[in-house]
Amino acid sequence: MEHMNSDVPRLGPQAAISREPLRLTLPRLFCKVAMFLALNNVILSEYSVAQPRADNARDTSQAGRTSILPLPILYYTPETGFAGGAALLGLRRAAESDSTARPSSLMLDVIYTQKNQIIAEIFPEIFLDKGNYHIIGSIQFSRYPLKFYGIGNTTPDALEEPYTSRTLRLSIDALRRIAGDFSGGISLFFETRTLSELRSDGSLERGTIAGSLGGRTVGAGVVFQWDMRDNIFSPTAGRYYTVSLRKSSPRIGSDFDFTYFTLDFREYFKVAESSVLAMQAMATMTGGNVPFYLLAQLGGSNMMRGYYEGRYRDKELLAVQLEYRMPIFWRFGGAVFASVGDVAPALGQLSSHDAKTSYGLGLRYLFDATEKVNIRIDVGFGRNTSGLYFTANEAF
Repeated sequence: MEHMNSDVPRLGPQAAISREPLRLTLPRLFCKVAMFLALNNVILSEYSVAQPRADNARDTSQAGRTSILPLPILYYTPETGFAGGAALLGLRRAAESDSTARPSSLMLDVIYTQKNQIIAEIFPEIFLDKGNYHIIGSIQFSRYPLKFYGIGNTTPDALEEPYTSRTLRLSIDALRRIAGDFSGGISLFFETRTLSELRSDGSLERGTIAGSLGGRTVGAGVVFQWDMRDNIFSPTAGRYYTVSLRKSSPRIGSDFDFTYFTLDFREYFKVAESSVLAMQAMATMTGGNVPFYLLAQLGGSNMMRGYYEGRYRDKELLAVQLEYRMPIFWRFGGAVFASVGDVAPALGQLSSHDAKTSYGLGLRYLFDATEKVNIRIDVGFGRNTSGLYFTANEAF
């Protein structure tokens, strides 16, 4: 579901030279990347299905191992004042599992701000029965300032409306292995949200936008996953495809009636002995009476880094990104990345001519060499905007 400035020079001359070729629609660009990933998967899977899996094609950490990664949190924004807290990332590999089993993880963080705002989150990911069962959960509570710029891909900065959202969100995906690396299961979610501190002359205060009065969202759906990555925290080879369809309806207690469909295709290639090229194509499609805070959103710490998450939002989103990861020295590594994407009310209205672009670079520190868990710092640049991100694990 909903996943939380400086002047940046744009590539004006280059964009002008290649203006005619860029008149391909953004859906076609997305389809080209997705088709490439799918074709690559078909070619490689023909070999992987016929041949036994090599011993090093999965995580090979020792069984019965537990590790904990503490992360201090400290930042400042005009909306929050000074903010601080702590995060813990726990990893556990069951004693009875074999060396190919996936490790379970638990991410917990608590943040408190100078203006009495708070965020508390728990993200468990559990593998059972040697990976035959996979449970992904989320429990989040927050009272936090956010920004709304209207709906669409051309909204100006002048439309910025600050507001505070009080949110309690719970979700769970329960998957079972169907065959090989292919799994499927059910998805359940619940959210209740209250908005406050609205701008007196803003569109949210007028209550004309779905979700501007807050409300309760309840829904269910299905999710399918094809996971052939060699590591779930920092992949160097393989692929990860996820398809999900979720439905929210008043029949099950929701204040909103809408559907939410997502595609997430990822591929990882070893370019050199220790370097990796990662590719991702992502689509979000919604329909019905979608609250504005659950619309497809561009930006954030994982896709289209450099844009404020939710700076642009609408019913449809397509985005692709590339990232090259390389070692520097000892446990330090680096990354360079670039992405292109946009939102629109319908897929047919997405065009690469108007698409948003972002690029940036990052620093990695390998905290856990056995499980390959990185701490990352990324700086991303978009169109007249930028963002700095400090967190654990790769963006994708």
